[in-house]
Amino acid sequence: MNAVFKTNRLLLRHANASDAAVLLKLVNQASFIKHVGDKAIYTLDDAKSYINQSFIASHKYQGFGPYVITLHNGVVVGVVGFYKRAALQQPDLGFALVSDFEKKGYIFEAATALLQHKHKFGITKLCAIASPDNRASQTVLLKLGFKIEGKAVINNDKTAVIIFSLND
Repeated sequence: MNAVFKTNRLLLRHANASDAAVLLKLVNQASFIKHVGDKAIYTLDDAKSYINQSFIASHKYQGFGPYVITLHNGVVVGVVGFYKRAALQQPDLGFALVSDFEKKGYIFEAATALLQHKHKFGITKLCAIASPDNRASQTVLLKLGFKIEGKAVINNDKTAVIIFSLND
């Protein structure tokens, strides 16, 4: 499994090409498209490219990036990680779940494990974003200790998102 981080119920590991099918499903869920956006990932080849560009390259060039979240039996339940977006001054925490695994506390558990190790990545200030109608993500962020900073337009679709911050 090559877990980078482990919790009572979950493993966080680097993504690989075998994750393409589940990531294809994840990014095309109605809830993902509604709250995160359409990533234009429609085929397995698109998903493999996404893994290379957004997961593997981020870790290689930035020293941090997203991880795949699995149960201890290897079933993929979602993703969590630190992202560097051009529109934000510091890295942000991002996450998404396969809809079958929502409302089980997996994101809070995975994000907590990752946040405990943020200093290993040189991260002292962190932000997060959530769409105004994504109450579930907002609740998780507040529970993790993030504070609401305000709203900003950072995407091409010109819709405002809520900006959260977490300081040491």
